[in-house]
Amino acid sequence: MPDHANKTLDEKLTRILDDPSCDEFLLADAKDADMAFGIAAPGKNLESKQFRSLQEYRDIIRQNTQQGLIDIMLMSASTNEVLTLNERLFDQSRVTPAIRANDTTDIWLARGGIYSEQPSRPFRSASIDHAMCGKADCQREERQLGADLGLYSITFNNDTVLDAQALSAYREFCLEAERKGFRHFLEIFDPNCPVNPIADVGSFVNDHIVRALAGVTERGRPLFLKMVYHGAASLEELVSYDSSLVVGILGGSSGTTYDAFQQLWEAKKYGARVALYGRMINNSEHQLTFIKHLRYLADGQFTDAAEAVRSYHNDLAGLGIRPFRTLEEDLHATNRYFDYSSKTTSAVSGRESQEKGPERPRPEVVVAGHICLDIIPEFPQETVSANTLIEPGKLKVIGPAAHVTGGCVANVGLTLHQLGVRTSLMGKIGDDSFGNEILNILQNTSSDLADGMIVAPGEHASYSIVIMPSGVDRSFLHFPAANDTFSAEDIQLELLKGAKLFHFGYPPLMQRFWEDGGTAMARLFRSVKEQGPMTSLDMAMPDPTAPAGEINWSAWLERVLPHVALFMPSLEEVLFMLDPTRHHELAEAGQVDTFDHDLLSQTADRLISLGAGIVVLKLGSHGLYLKSSSDAERITHGFYDGKRDLAEWVARELYAPCFEVEVASTNGAGDRTIAGFLAAISRDANPGEALEKAVAVGAMSVEASDPVVEAISLEAIDKRISRGWKRRQIESHLTEKFTRGESGCWRGKQDQVAETEMPSATV
Repeated sequence: MPDHANKTLDEKLTRILDDPSCDEFLLADAKDADMAFGIAAPGKNLESKQFRSLQEYRDIIRQNTQQGLIDIMLMSASTNEVLTLNERLFDQSRVTPAIRANDTTDIWLARGGIYSEQPSRPFRSASIDHAMCGKADCQREERQLGADLGLYSITFNNDTVLDAQALSAYREFCLEAERKGFRHFLEIFDPNCPVNPIADVGSFVNDHIVRALAGVTERGRPLFLKMVYHGAASLEELVSYDSSLVVGILGGSSGTTYDAFQQLWEAKKYGARVALYGRMINNSEHQLTFIKHLRYLADGQFTDAAEAVRSYHNDLAGLGIRPFRTLEEDLHATNRYFDYSSKTTSAVSGRESQEKGPERPRPEVVVAGHICLDIIPEFPQETVSANTLIEPGKLKVIGPAAHVTGGCVANVGLTLHQLGVRTSLMGKIGDDSFGNEILNILQNTSSDLADGMIVAPGEHASYSIVIMPSGVDRSFLHFPAANDTFSAEDIQLELLKGAKLFHFGYPPLMQRFWEDGGTAMARLFRSVKEQGPMTSLDMAMPDPTAPAGEINWSAWLERVLPHVALFMPSLEEVLFMLDPTRHHELAEAGQVDTFDHDLLSQTADRLISLGAGIVVLKLGSHGLYLKSSSDAERITHGFYDGKRDLAEWVARELYAPCFEVEVASTNGAGDRTIAGFLAAISRDANPGEALEKAVAVGAMSVEASDPVVEAISLEAIDKRISRGWKRRQIESHLTEKFTRGESGCWRGKQDQVAETEMPSATV
């Protein structure tokens, strides 16, 4: 049998299986496309623009193998005969030769053919013996002459007859391979032509893998898997299920260099240990340089895909090779097909999925973070508690349910749009029915809004069931879904250039932003500020019994707040994070909503001492409290370029009570209040005016029966205020520490700007 002792494949696989958390990563160059495309397989010569010859194709295989940075070279059986059996290319190489062991009909991609548009059927033109010794029947000692590793591919199409045929063919292959000492890895394509609908392709494929291999013992199992990357959640599910499964990803169709590098980086992050790239390598400007950078990423020498793209372009320049795209273009993600014939596409932003049109104006505000679909049932008037609706074994009649976008990204972003502020949204949703509904709502509101949205194949979109009987405070049933896989690397920093404000909301509900103690959040805000916008952050109340509720939030804030210019949490959230024991005591006593000036001032001072520039505490129906740093340099550095009258924001203490309204729904009110504040800042308002606009927007949102609240506008607010819109009375104990100021606000004793020094900005 072949000697595996000097092959990196076997060394790395041993270490991965011994320690699945190790940093080893396998790379394969897939040069087997002549079994799929025919003459087009080698790709085009960069100079002649004609298809390369088979001889040129094999010369490239020789070069890529001799470079020594890949672990596997995948070839057709005929190329394997020439290079492995006849030339002995791999005898002294650390690279392992492998063949495509079958060619199912979904990879028959002859020009003019329609085979890939029909459900895949099993077929094998290559034989194990031909791969191992070059003839139909190998003697035992001859099996070491050629390749003893092959790729076997299978495609499930959700049809009993077809899928049973595919599995039967795989079973026969496995039995023959075991008898002949031929190893294999298993490629699972996504359904190329599903006979019956499949709601969640990632889950469908994962379950088929586990189910199919459950009946196979160790001697017959694949060394590793090669499959479509369906996103972090799907990959993590499979990897965590069985640590003996070494999971690899396939590259898919050619896109930008960023596509290739980001996919490898992200897949490794979430548990993949192998990447097999074919067209991406073959269609690159310089294959050896491209492979070198794949290896850099695989081995952790680059920790960021964009950094690797820039290095790749620098190396091309050094070689005198003109890149296919400019660096800026090559740093974009695109919409690609992942395998030969299925229509599974990569996670892609809304901007890249749309056809290019006229240059759009840059957004003034970018809102990122948590997004979901809110499902809001209508309850009978007599409902006094959600508990009365849930009785085991009983059916309760309720009213129709509204479906609206929820979460910070939608609530803040759509409200800003309604207020006339150019806004772009950055969030992550799945490609399921809820994700489609969210995307449709955003795009129907304005196509510009969804420019930064990511649609992740195989992942679920987040949703909340909002339980909100009339006159009763809200409660939620929430599924985080894609919000938990959204990470700092998903933020498209290039979209922030020219924006005035970047607002991020709800990190406690997004696993990637709390699990590391705030490192990712702090890094993101640093990167954002380098682009110019003012940074703004809102929190959410984590479930105290869940992992997010048990981390050290005080340490998280200490790491993040030095990079936050504007911090806008609720008082309850901050009390929980700064002093969970005290918060628990107040909650037990029913006093969580009780506050006085000292509590507000001391809490804000603590947050400012941790690094925040301006603190705005949301107080529910009581309004807003603002306190800012006395460090003028901190305030100046925090604002966007061009902001006037910055002195008005230094050392401020203001309280803004709510306007009087009849409350119909409080859903999303806090987010919409924030939107009013951000809109005012984007129009160069001073603190008093910003607070006034914020509580006005919040008030108009809670009196609206329609959760979308389309009637809100800055003009409507100004008109209503000019007609004498009344404010709620402030608590008597607050009047001792606050005096009446302008814009309906009350000035705290520590407020250091006189009213005569506060020129009004136009809003």
